[in-house]
Amino acid sequence: MRRHPSEQPALRPLSVGVLPNLLGYNVRRAHMALWRDFNRTVGMSEIRPGIFSLMVLVDENPGIAQIELANQLAIDKATIVGLIRQLQREGWIDRRRSGTDRRRQDIYLTPVGRQELANLRRDMLEHEAKFLNLFTRQELAQFFDYLRRIQI
Repeated sequence: MRRHPSEQPALRPLSVGVLPNLLGYNVRRAHMALWRDFNRTVGMSEIRPGIFSLMVLVDENPGIAQIELANQLAIDKATIVGLIRQLQREGWIDRRRSGTDRRRQDIYLTPVGRQELANLRRDMLEHEAKFLNLFTRQELAQFFDYLRRIQI
């Protein structure tokens, strides 16, 4: 039988050892906080931060190639193909054969995709503001610099 939350035994404080001094542990905890708020703000739909990033890249670079998207997002070719197919099914992007290289697929946002991206951008900026507001402008610049140092 499941207990009511108020009937749960009190949890004892745990010794966490070296964990608070590990970069990966702290980055993961921060990521989990961002992810939970992303799901609350943007929703639990099929939209994930990677899809948002992909749509921004396509919007900023009309005719971008799949391989360019994969490289910028640091994901493999099979994954990028799956994401592009998903967005095509939604009617948000269009894939066209390149006029200069028959092997290349140029990617474009559709009008529906541009509208969806505008909505997502609004939600994403609301989500980000909750965390960005925890820092001064100078702290953010320094924080982003630190994060870029470990991106290999």
